[in-house]
Amino acid sequence: MNYPKFKKIGSICLIGVGAIFMVSEIYSIQKNYYVQSIGVVLLMLGVFLINTNVKSKTKFGSDQSFEEEE
Repeated sequence: MNYPKFKKIGSICLIGVGAIFMVSEIYSIQKNYYVQSIGVVLLMLGVFLINTNVKSKTKFGSDQSFEEEE
């Protein structure tokens, strides 16, 4: 199994489990803030793993700002 596919599946699972923890704590009568904080951490970890794939859209080959200053 390749790494990007494993990373995507893992991040989706983390987001799903974190969302289940959060929703279950919202609808429970007796609040357990440890479960709620674990849900938040899992959600943020899943979102972080998804956002690490984002590439920059700037091109580093042409550096026009230095050419204009000269």
